[in-house]
Order: sequence, then structure tokens, then C-alpha cells
Amino acid sequence: MSDQRSTNRRGPTSAAGAGVQVGRILGVPVVIQPLWFVIVIVIAVSFGPTVRGQVPSLSSGAAYAVSLVFVLLLYGSVLVHEISHVAVAKALGMEVRRIVLQMLGGVSEVVEEHPGKPGREGLVAAVGPLTSFILGLIGLVVERNLDPGTVAWVIAREFWIANLFVAAFNALPGLPLDGGRVLRSFLWHVTNDKSRGTLAAGWVGRGLAVAVVVVAVAKPHGWGDTTIGALYLVIIAMFIWTNATVAIAQAKVTGVLPTLDIRSLTRRAMPVAAELPVAEAVRRAREAGARALVVVDSLGKPSGLVSEAAVSALPPQRQPWVAVSDLARPVDPSLVLRTDMNGEALLQAVQEAPATEYLVVDNVGAICGVLARIDLVAALQAAGLR
Repeated sequence: MSDQRSTNRRGPTSAAGAGVQVGRILGVPVVIQPLWFVIVIVIAVSFGPTVRGQVPSLSSGAAYAVSLVFVLLLYGSVLVHEISHVAVAKALGMEVRRIVLQMLGGVSEVVEEHPGKPGREGLVAAVGPLTSFILGLIGLVVERNLDPGTVAWVIAREFWIANLFVAAFNALPGLPLDGGRVLRSFLWHVTNDKSRGTLAAGWVGRGLAVAVVVVAVAKPHGWGDTTIGALYLVIIAMFIWTNATVAIAQAKVTGVLPTLDIRSLTRRAMPVAAELPVAEAVRRAREAGARALVVVDSLGKPSGLVSEAAVSALPPQRQPWVAVSDLARPVDPSLVLRTDMNGEALLQAVQEAPATEYLVVDNVGAICGVLARIDLVAALQAAGLR
């Protein structure tokens, strides 16, 4: 199976996992996951008896060797499938991080554009199944010109069957399959809303995952006369379900991003001197209705943030004897957010500098309050459930 996956601009996706770089194609690194070698051996071993059944004159060793050649050709066609994604993406000026050959096939990691255009994504996705279909037709033509029962005939026959299956399967209209990306781009174009398109294609992907499991269970011995084929389908179904679920979750978050208003999420903060005891600082904050403490110098410039967790962790009997500066975290520039940071800009700033609290200032640097990460998460969760 093949998959064309989008990644954000802050770094490569980890879904494809680590691997060994074996080269570059069109300037894009090609990486092989360790499990790829395992699945190649498993498929070759399971397919060996089928080869010997079709060519009885082969010895067992030769049959397994032919099976291995077929598996390598199959993954070679998967690589060509991914190269087609890369070629179209780069022709459109899009960035591609890498190609990964993995247990379930291949992944081309195309950097997601913001805001992006549905037509561009649709083209990149559609070329994959088309490439596999063309490879299948080539294999079919070759097979028709070979003598039945020969080694070359067996390889060509299995090659075109496998590629047409890959083309048809990847064309199914559910995420994360290529057909799902085409469906999303179509719905995105029609509704002018990428999130709605992603949600719909994601739910279709979940439905496809269930259907694949039903097929595998209903006919467990119908895939190469062993249960390995059925097990492989179940693994594919799990992959589809997991990635469709991730796409749905991301779409929900993206859909509520415009509603994120930093001012409404900012807690009122109490400026305090560094030497002030924690107990006194907490008392003043409560009287003022503030839920955060900001350490300031003699000129009122912020120098530290005192987290709510740090105050809670300090025993009440010690609070009169501990200065707030002892609990404060220095105000790093990455922890300062402006009041004009909303939506995606706010979420990206928080993701790039993980912390429990952030100082919020206006355009002239005046303290407006503190944003607690827990409040932001709660707002996203609440909006996503509506």
C-alpha cells in the first residue's frame, strides 16, 4: 500500500518513524524503515509456495528466490508510485521532506501549504494511483507476450495484479489513502472549507477500515491460501483507522483555530517584587482577583513568571518564608505572547515553546496578564466537542 502524507512546516512527521537513508531521488531523501526488511522476507517466504505451484519445475530454493525478486519488484513499483507524488509536488513548487519505504508500502511526506489550494493537493494525490495503474497495464502487456508457466510469466502476472490492486485500493475515497485526499480536495473546493473536507474524508476512511476488517475476517484463507494475507489486511485497516482518526482530530482543531482569542484566555496577573514572600503575593493576588504572578523589577519590567503549580507545590507553612523569585521562571522571549496573536499564530507560538504559562503583553510591551497552557487546551477541547 502507498500513502502520500502532509506534514507541517515545523518539522517532519514522526508517523513514518526513523530509518536508514539509502539515497536521494529528485533531491528528496529516500529512507527505509528497519521493519521493511522483515516484511520483505515474510512476504517472500509466504509467496514462495505459490510460485512453485505455478512453475512446478522449480526447486524450493529457486521458488523462494523468484518470490524475493517479485517482492523487490513490487516495492520498486511502490517507490515509483511515491516518486510520482514527489515529481508533481516539486513541479508545483511544493516542498517534500522525504520518501519512506515502510512495512505497509511507502510514504511521501509533502509539506502542507498554508492556506494551500485544493487543486494542487488533488493533483499530487491523484498521480499516485494513476502511476500504479499504468505500471499494472505495462505488466499485463508483458505477461500477454510471455509463455505461460515460465518464471518471467509468473513474475509479470503477479506484478500487474499487485499494481492494479494497489491502484484500486489507493483510489478508495477515504483518508489517509490517495483517493481520500482527492475527495478532500474536491469537498474543499466545493465548500471552500478544508476542515469540512477533511472531516468527511476522515469518516469515510474510518468506514473503509471497518470494511477491510470485515473482508479479511469473512475470507481469512482467501489471500494467498494462508492467513498472512488476511492479517496484512487487518494491519492495513488499523493503519487507515488510526490515520483517519488523526486527520479528524486535526480538522477539528483547525476548525476552531479562528475562534481562539488570546485576550479572552488571558488570566489577570499581579505584578510583584522579587523579594516579596509567596504568602503575601498570593494574598494580594486573591484580593485583586488575579490568578497569576509576574515578578517585576523596580521599573516594572517583567523578569519572571510564577506558575500556579509551583505555588501549589509549596507547603503553606513555608510560603511566608520563601520569596516569589525562588519560584519564578525567567521570562524567556519565547514565552512572551502579544495580544495580536490569535488562531494559528497563537497555537504555533505555544507549540514552538512548550511551557505551563506565558506572559501576555500588548503592542507596546505592557503586561496584560498570563496565558496558562491548560486554559488553551481546555478551549480547544471544548470547541472541538461542539
